[in-house]
Amino acid sequence: MDFLGLVGSILLFIGWIWAVVEGFRTSGALWGILNIIPFQPIIGIVSGALKKISWTPVLLMIIGMIMSVLGGGWSAIIR
Repeated sequence: MDFLGLVGSILLFIGWIWAVVEGFRTSGALWGILNIIPFQPIIGIVSGALKKISWTPVLLMIIGMIMSVLGGGWSAIIR
């Protein structure tokens, strides 16, 4: 189960970085900064719906969150 949590955390981090880059690249400074604030994937869903950006980073973050919770959260990294 620790492996699942670790992989989920890595996917979450990759999706977050991807969403920040997409926010700055396609929608400007405001959406990029809003993506940095840790309200993901809510901001990603809103920016995806309003700005029509890629849904892939948002889905990656959601899958990463689910895997991380099922795998025990951050316990894999802390050990």
